[in-house]
Amino acid sequence: MIDLFSAVAGHTQALDQLRSQVDSNRLAHAYLFVGESGLGKTTTARALATSLLPETPLGRHPDYWEDDRIKPLSINEIRLLPDKPPEFHELSLQAFLNLKPALGTRRVALIANAGRVRDQDQSVLLKTLEEPHPHRVIILTTPSLNPFVVLPTVVSRCQRVFFHPVPSPEIEKLLAAQGVDAGRAKLIAELARGRPGWALRVAGDHVVIELHHEWTRRLEEVFGAPADVPLQVAAELDAGQMAWRRTEGEAEDPALFAIASWQIELRKRMLASRDSEQGRWARLLELSYDTLGYLEQNVSPRLALETFLLECRKAS
Repeated sequence: MIDLFSAVAGHTQALDQLRSQVDSNRLAHAYLFVGESGLGKTTTARALATSLLPETPLGRHPDYWEDDRIKPLSINEIRLLPDKPPEFHELSLQAFLNLKPALGTRRVALIANAGRVRDQDQSVLLKTLEEPHPHRVIILTTPSLNPFVVLPTVVSRCQRVFFHPVPSPEIEKLLAAQGVDAGRAKLIAELARGRPGWALRVAGDHVVIELHHEWTRRLEEVFGAPADVPLQVAAELDAGQMAWRRTEGEAEDPALFAIASWQIELRKRMLASRDSEQGRWARLLELSYDTLGYLEQNVSPRLALETFLLECRKAS
């Protein structure tokens, strides 16, 4: 039997849960896939939709509705009787769900990154979730359960499925299966920070490898340097991250990418050394993970980066 989730790396618990529900025909009327971007939430959602709508590919299946654009969803894409027709879809979400299945026994709808729906429009989405039609499945994805991203009332109407970072060896195996060179697959898997989607997207992008080597070189310059060198690197990354926050799309956070590159170098030095020297590299590697945590907690990025790089400066 073909495993429709074979293209998804990791997430054993989440996939086992979904397989069990498909096999027993005990599906929730609405799912909320939770996890940061690039983990495979949308890929899993499409695989689930494919298992429920086997009659024809999703791209031309009349019982499938999807929105994974970057731009926010307008109210006309969701509600049944809009003042204006939907700008993007042939039917609004509610109009689509109100129709009987055309080919199979179900209709399936996917909204990737439900936070693109404004709070006032999420109340319309909530009504759809509160009054489910039989044989309809709605899948939402979100990077966070923060109430400023998805309303708690929307969250409470969905069955939550959590996605976590995928171990590097599994991402490496996924890349190898796509024909990526072994050495490149290993490096990209280490840079991916547990995100197979990101790894697949950049697998053929040589700029990523060049950027990794550049940040490795910048870290080497910090070792034993005067204090102004690490402070300058921290200032550059802080400025780069501020510029990144003003952009939209799939660009990588420069600070997080730099730290991922530095972790590879620090781990390499740790494994190649012994005794007290090994302990020094291990402490710096541990501090790099602390720095990632500070950045995720919205601690001043510049302060967090300065603290880490000033400690790296002490390494010789």
